[in-house]
Amino acid sequence: MTIKMKTINILAAALFLAGLTACEGELQESVALNVVPQVADGISMDKDTLVVRTGVPVTFNMTGNPDFITFYSGEPGHKYDFRERTQVAPEDILSSSLIFSVGEQYGNAQTGKNLIAMFVSDSFDGLSKKDFEADSVKVETHKWTPLVEQDQLPQAPGKAQAYTVDMMPYLGRQITFSIRYRGTDNSAAQPRVNFSGMKIENKMKDGTTTTLYASDFGLTALNMLHKHLLADQKGLSGNRAYGTVTNNVSGVWNIKDAGKGNFYIHSSQSKAALKYAWLVTNPITVNACSPDAGYNIKNTTSALSTYTHTYSKAGLYKATFLAVNGNYKRVEQVIKEVYVRVK
Repeated sequence: MTIKMKTINILAAALFLAGLTACEGELQESVALNVVPQVADGISMDKDTLVVRTGVPVTFNMTGNPDFITFYSGEPGHKYDFRERTQVAPEDILSSSLIFSVGEQYGNAQTGKNLIAMFVSDSFDGLSKKDFEADSVKVETHKWTPLVEQDQLPQAPGKAQAYTVDMMPYLGRQITFSIRYRGTDNSAAQPRVNFSGMKIENKMKDGTTTTLYASDFGLTALNMLHKHLLADQKGLSGNRAYGTVTNNVSGVWNIKDAGKGNFYIHSSQSKAALKYAWLVTNPITVNACSPDAGYNIKNTTSALSTYTHTYSKAGLYKATFLAVNGNYKRVEQVIKEVYVRVK
């Protein structure tokens, strides 16, 4: 090693130690933040509450030394108190509904009768998704409750029917949905069955709505005849036991548009082998929700002395500023709240 290289290494080490010393010094200084809302035309203070009209921008002046600031406006979806919430309290829900449409396509009334069945259970503990024999027996022998009575589901090709199922009795419990497709007659085509717009919609007492689409349910197909290697199921490759497709394969589920609540199982030609398949969700919590999120308005690379936010709906809001300083040893934070009444 040359003298020059030694000098560089010593200098780098010195800078590294200096950085650590600086970090330790910063930890000794508590994070500080002061927030003062600006009073202007259309904005006033009523004791400790800021009063503003809808649509009027509110500017908050800030002083202090935080590295990071996150702003929670207090509006639905942006409440500090709900930042770790993963379920909506049942008492906060006005209504909860499973909404979907379903219809049969191709075939006739004879081949479409009792083709599909829909179930729900609050005691089904899920599929292994790796032991098909056990999973197939499990779904067939479980004591399911009809989600919709079978004779109330489509019995022949025609216009899709819309359904709304009350989910309020299931709040706070994990439930599993399942759909069974089982052909009983192949004198004509076994119909394709189309599901559309499937979602759980929770309407809150505060006027907000949360939505879980079918893709959020965790859909798993069970292809009960996958070992038969049927001629019209050659398009099912890879995981034949649990696989789905993105095209049209007879008697196989296509769930590529489940993010919009749309999925289907394709038809089979006249005289083709009778098809049999299930589609089962993960156990889901009806009143599940995503944690509320804040707006990250400052980081270590930016300075911030003011922040402006506009409220579009009347109400009383708790605006919260979360200020944070920290390094690898310790994190300190301080919270500042401003109540805002929007008229």
